[in-house]
Amino acid sequence: MRVAVITRLPVAAMGLSAFLRASGHEPVGVVTTSLGGERYGASEVAEDFGDAVHAGLRLAVAASPSEIAPRLAELDADVAISAAFPLLIPAESLGVPRFGIVNTHPALLPRLRGPNPIGWTVRNGEPELGYSVHRMDAGFDTGPLLAQGTTRIDDVEHAEELFGRMFALLRSLLPDALARVEAGDAGDPQPREGASYAGFFEPEYAEIDWSGTPAEVCRQVLAWRVAAVRAEAHGALTTIEGKRVRVLDARAHDRAGGTRIESSGGPVWIVDSQLA
Repeated sequence: MRVAVITRLPVAAMGLSAFLRASGHEPVGVVTTSLGGERYGASEVAEDFGDAVHAGLRLAVAASPSEIAPRLAELDADVAISAAFPLLIPAESLGVPRFGIVNTHPALLPRLRGPNPIGWTVRNGEPELGYSVHRMDAGFDTGPLLAQGTTRIDDVEHAEELFGRMFALLRSLLPDALARVEAGDAGDPQPREGASYAGFFEPEYAEIDWSGTPAEVCRQVLAWRVAAVRAEAHGALTTIEGKRVRVLDARAHDRAGGTRIESSGGPVWIVDSQLA
């Protein structure tokens, strides 16, 4: 099938496109948005997605969600796959590709619908990350299911490892999901029970709570590293030696080195940070 990718994350565009080619499909382009403030327009988007363009993908930039439908029409795709795109795609876009739009959502729907499922999975201390591939409808993550699965994350310490497991899980689910799409399968309705919403984190959660255990502190840091955030959000903040910093990586052991800080439950090592 001819497949368009809808995403705001260049690495997702590259990874999905490579996987689709290897699976016998034809990635035809990327639809993204230029929503990012006055200093982030179409030229900045084109620069960010330069690798995708060099790989032969056509880049279609929508200035607003209302432009997604015409940008999709330009790509003449059989199906579109949405990934790492935390905006509601307008209903008029859904019928533009011949087989509709498929969404990839990192949670076991109907749990954790919304823009921030990975962040809440980590924040809640859940041992597994779920993933759902589903047909998109007019609601937010409410469409019929095509494939679901889980991967263990309770031993994950940093964001790159978590994302690696997540993408491996997605790659295992996509072939069957796309085969169902190509066969005209409508998918399975989502369960009526158990629905929940994963919204953006509240600003108060940004300040590291040193009254918690080392595991809780590290989980707060990791949750911010994998969360979908608003442009003005600042996560995992604290003061070290009189300086306000954003903590990017923290461990409950010293095997990776770092700066030792005492929490109420024991020591935490700050492995990576930057000035806030």
